[in-house]
Order: sequence, then C-alpha cells, then structure tokens
Amino acid sequence: MKYWKPLVIKMSTVPLEQIVQELQHVAQQLVSVQTQIRELEGTIAHLSNQSSDSAIYQQVGPLLVQVDDIDALQQSLSETCTQLSNHATNLEQKETELRTSYESAVKQFEAQ
Repeated sequence: MKYWKPLVIKMSTVPLEQIVQELQHVAQQLVSVQTQIRELEGTIAHLSNQSSDSAIYQQVGPLLVQVDDIDALQQSLSETCTQLSNHATNLEQKETELRTSYESAVKQFEAQ
C-alpha cells in the first residue's frame, strides 16, 4: 500500500499542474494583449493631435515609410485595437474558466 499512495497523489496533481500552466500562459497572453492595446490607443491619440502638415511615418519591416493617408492609418489602427480588445475579452473569459477549474481541482485534491 505504501508504494501506491505517492503514485495516486502524483497522478491526481497532473491535471492541477496543467491547469496552473495554462492559467499562467493565458495570464501572460492577456498582459501582452492589454499592453498592445494601450500602445495602440496612445498612438491613435497622438495621431489625432498631429497637425495635418506634419509628416507621419510607419514602420514597414526594417523601413520607415511616410504615410500618405493618415485617416486610413488611423482606421487601420482602430480596427486592430478593436480586434485586440475582442481577443482580450476572450482571454479574460478563458482566465475566469481556468480559475474556476483550478479552484475545483484544488478542492478535489484536498479532499483526497
């Protein structure tokens, strides 16, 4: 019997460890996406404060290219920001689900 108990405990911690790893991964992704959103919002705000005669440049690969249509750039940045916001919402939902699964797994583990 002594030899089986550690094996049972080890097997029961595997799902818990997987949940923790996935939760950490989702949390890291969420922070990254939220950072990108803040950067884009700052860029959009900065663009709206620029005078119409100011030259605006956009990075394309290793090059900086002058932007001819600032409105199109703002629209593109806004669309990207919206898509990232939707992705952040999905990640937040996933994080909530994983936290619930984690709490459930911890209770099951403690009940053993």
